[in-house]
Amino acid sequence: MNVWMTIYRSATIIFVVMVIVAVASLFLPKIRQNRERQRTLAALEAENSAKEDMVRQLQSQQDRFLSDSQYVERVAREELGKAKANETIYRFTERKTNAFRVRP
Repeated sequence: MNVWMTIYRSATIIFVVMVIVAVASLFLPKIRQNRERQRTLAALEAENSAKEDMVRQLQSQQDRFLSDSQYVERVAREELGKAKANETIYRFTERKTNAFRVRP
C-alpha cells in the first residue's frame, strides 16, 4: 500500500509539472511578443516626443517670422545671402595654407 501512495504522489507531481510546463509554453510566446511591443512602443514614443519638440520649435520660428521683421531680415541676410537694393556684401573666408606653425 505504501508503494501505491508513492506512485500516486509521484504521478500527481509529474502531472502538475506537466500542466505548468504546458501553460508556460502557451503563454511564453505571448509574453515575448508583449515585451517586444513594449520596446517598440517606447522607441516610437521617444521618436514622437522628439518630433513634437521639433514641431514646437518650428511653430515658434514661424510665429517669429510673422511678428518680427528684424528676425526675417537677419535670416534672409545670414542664411539666404540676400541683400537690400544697392547694397554690397563682402564675405571673408579663412585662408587655409599648407604652412606649419612653429611653436616656440
